[in-house]
Amino acid sequence: MTPSRFKPRTPRRAAVFAASLMFGLAAWLSAPLPATAGGDVTDKAVMLFRDACLATAPAFDKAMAAAKKHGIKPQMDLGASLVGMAPDGSYSLQVRGKKECAVTAERSAGPAVAEQFRSVVGAAAGVPAASLANEGPIQITMRGQTFVVRHDRKGGEAYVIMSSAGL
Repeated sequence: MTPSRFKPRTPRRAAVFAASLMFGLAAWLSAPLPATAGGDVTDKAVMLFRDACLATAPAFDKAMAAAKKHGIKPQMDLGASLVGMAPDGSYSLQVRGKKECAVTAERSAGPAVAEQFRSVVGAAAGVPAASLANEGPIQITMRGQTFVVRHDRKGGEAYVIMSSAGL
C-alpha cells in the first residue's frame, strides 16, 4: 500500500483541520438564505401587490392591466383614480395617478403574509427582506425613485406603495 500524499503530518493538524471544517459547515448551514424574486409567495393579495403595484411603479399606469391577470375587474374610474375588485370581493386594487397603488384584502391569519410582503418588497428594491422593518412605513428606492411602502393589518390587509414625491 502506498502512503497518501495528503496524510496529515501530525494528529494535531488533523484535529485543527477537522474542527475548522466543522465550523465552516455550521456557519454555512446557519447562514440566512438570500432573498429570491418574491420568495415563496402564496397569498393572492401579496401576489397582486407584487405584479400590479411594484412591477408598474413609478407610473402605475399599467397596474389595472396587470391586475386583470389576477381576476381583478375594473369597477370605477374616478378620473385620477381607478378601483378594481375580485369577483368574490375578497381583494381589490386602488390606483391614484402616479402617486399611489394599494391592494386591500380580507384579514389573513398568522405572520406569513407580513413575511411575504417584505419578501416581494425586498426583491423589488434589490435588498434582503430581513433588512426591512417589520412594522411601520418602509422607505425604498426603486428605478431611481424613492417610495414609501406599508403593510397595515388593522381590519384586514392593506398593502400600499406611495411615491415620496407625492407626499
